[in-house]
Amino acid sequence: MLEDSLRDMFAARVDTAPAADDPAGRVIRRGRVSRRRRAVGSLVAVAAALVVVTAGATTLGGGWLPDRTTAGPAGFNVDSLADVTVAPVEPPPSGRDTGVGLDIRSGGRLWTADGRRLSLGGVGEVTRAYRVPGGWVYAGAKQVRFLRPDGTSVALSGEDDRWALSADGDRLAFQLDTTLYIARVGPDGLALMDHVEVPAGTWPVAFSGDRVVVSDGSRGYGFVDLARPQRQPIRNAEVTAIYGVRGDGLVGLVREEDGPRNCLASIAASSGRLQGVRSGGCGLGLDAGAAGGALGPDGRWLVRQRASEVALIEVDRVLDGVTGVVSCPVTAAVAPVWADERTLVTGDAEQVVRCRTDGTGETVPLPEGVSEEWQLVPRMAAPDDGR
Repeated sequence: MLEDSLRDMFAARVDTAPAADDPAGRVIRRGRVSRRRRAVGSLVAVAAALVVVTAGATTLGGGWLPDRTTAGPAGFNVDSLADVTVAPVEPPPSGRDTGVGLDIRSGGRLWTADGRRLSLGGVGEVTRAYRVPGGWVYAGAKQVRFLRPDGTSVALSGEDDRWALSADGDRLAFQLDTTLYIARVGPDGLALMDHVEVPAGTWPVAFSGDRVVVSDGSRGYGFVDLARPQRQPIRNAEVTAIYGVRGDGLVGLVREEDGPRNCLASIAASSGRLQGVRSGGCGLGLDAGAAGGALGPDGRWLVRQRASEVALIEVDRVLDGVTGVVSCPVTAAVAPVWADERTLVTGDAEQVVRCRTDGTGETVPLPEGVSEEWQLVPRMAAPDDGR
């Protein structure tokens, strides 16, 4: 009789349409949401407990710091960082070395230095791309993704442009509202490490050891110390630009003392804030808002794009009060990027130009199929990685 009753109950349940107001369904849905939130919270907590702080500072590959004047809208959704791949439009064909020394992107396509062609799909119009160990990190208005060498890609984030890569391409700092997240990136996607609270309206600019440099534009630059995340960053308006990391400090611009100009400076963290330690080259006409400033991989040279030339500036000589500028006489239409410690790459609509710090250089033809609208892909990697 019990079995017959159960059969009758299940039969009636199947034949009856679900009620519009289904309390059981609501409870089940709330339970699923709660489990998902607990899972994400546990991931962040466990990752934070396992944070590995990189000892010392890293060196920064040139050309990656964005020229920001306003903060982008919040759009990173930590709950939806799924491992969703996008297959390439076509298998990556083999090719031959382009002679450029760097990868090139044009529209939604990537020409690698060894002659392959890959698709930068899933992000809309591509706005940034970087070569990192194991692949490429690229972004557009829709998403930030990791592209693998086989042409498939995995999502790293949602819609937002408030993010920065570490110099070795291993860590990503991205912001959601007033929370700054630190994660490792790789072919398998994003692995959250830590998160700290930051002031509203800021964005991450660079990694320097266990610090993340942040800015809001108008009030200058400060840093978040991951070892002491409870301390809010103190931004210094006298620091007007950050070009990259060198040794245990930074290279950027500071306001001239008792003057209107910007001066090249070695910048260090002191008493909870960023401050200029040495400065010079105030007469070089360095503009904090101008494009084309990038520090070389070893921090010795800085490139500045000018109207009729690209200037290679030897940082230490300028800080010592000596003129140390090498001119690359090219009207560059493409933002200059360092290929190695001594070679800068730029170009125009017709050709690639390679300039060296000893004053020599050569031109290289564009790979076949590259359109007039092209950009170089900075290489975010340790200097001794062999790439």
